[in-house]
Amino acid sequence: MDEIKNKIRQWSNTIRNELSEVNRYIFNHPEIGFQEKESSQILIEVLEKHGFKIKNPVGGMETAFQATISSNVEGPHIVFLAEYDALPGLGHACGHNLIATAALGAGLAMSQVVPSLGGKVSVIGTPAEEVLSNSGKMRLLAAGIFNDIDVAMIVHPHSKTWLDKPFLAVEEVSVFFTGKSSHAASSPHIGVNAYDAVQLTFIGLSFLRQQLRQDARMHWGDLKISGAKNVIPDASSATICVRSSTDEYTRGMREKVINCIKGASLMTGCSMKYEALEGLRAMKYNQFLNNLFGENIRYFGVTIDELPQYGMAGSTDMGNVSKVVPSLHPFFKIGDHVVPHTVEFQEASGTEAAFEAALIASQAMAITAIDLFANSELLENVRKEFKKT
Repeated sequence: MDEIKNKIRQWSNTIRNELSEVNRYIFNHPEIGFQEKESSQILIEVLEKHGFKIKNPVGGMETAFQATISSNVEGPHIVFLAEYDALPGLGHACGHNLIATAALGAGLAMSQVVPSLGGKVSVIGTPAEEVLSNSGKMRLLAAGIFNDIDVAMIVHPHSKTWLDKPFLAVEEVSVFFTGKSSHAASSPHIGVNAYDAVQLTFIGLSFLRQQLRQDARMHWGDLKISGAKNVIPDASSATICVRSSTDEYTRGMREKVINCIKGASLMTGCSMKYEALEGLRAMKYNQFLNNLFGENIRYFGVTIDELPQYGMAGSTDMGNVSKVVPSLHPFFKIGDHVVPHTVEFQEASGTEAAFEAALIASQAMAITAIDLFANSELLENVRKEFKKT
């Protein structure tokens, strides 16, 4: 096994410049969700050059792909997931250039040893992770892309190195109020104010916050109001997000949001229409996978940090994958005191130090995959824990 692991390290160093070019290209060409044509194409081209068989598009998405390399011997199917969508106006402020690079590096490294280990390895390109509903991985799940997979792996940049971190379930409700316009000064009494309806919804949600669990979150945006400032608006709309650490509680919060919407409609006389979209699920971690990856990244001299007591909990569509396939989602450090979705994180994601950290995380993922290929008992432990939880 040590010989195979050393081969992985050597091969990763061989393709280092190629990985660096891909990383730099994706960083310099940020593309938002479902528009990542250049980013997905450069990944496809490199994988195809190294012998992977490509399916593109997949899941009905032009910027999604599955690249697979197989042996002639039966064995597990392990996948590395690549994200490459950017944030509007912030570029790669979540470091998806590094996530894509790490998945690519792990896949290329494994291509050197799969023929001797058996089974198959895939790199799956997953668009639009930043979309909170109907995202890339959700569409791939619906298309059955994860049905024959034993383990899914991804790594994510952050300010620390963690084996796991809370990920919250999230649900979205989009609401549309319709009232009646009127002159705000001469005839306000005949108007039905759609702006009041959306404001009363927000007030209801603000009062509701006091009665929520400590892990619950509510936030809203995309507020739109019709008409000029001297006209009572006859249309308004907004999108409301609710999050918590469990799928069930989050769905219950969504119903409370809908009740606030209904109450605002009654109070103002506006008609309302709402759309409740299925969102992202809470992450289901697998401790066997976490521990295995932890051992392997320590092999490179990386220290695992302690999780903070509060905060640091976002959401990801990897949570949806983790409910279907045993999943690994650790974090690797790219800088001190940098928080995703900020200008500072975007700057850190483009540094040489961040690329170096992604390269190490990539090799640790590949070695973790090798352990699972080579030791059927380890893989069975992963499966047992997944079924138990």
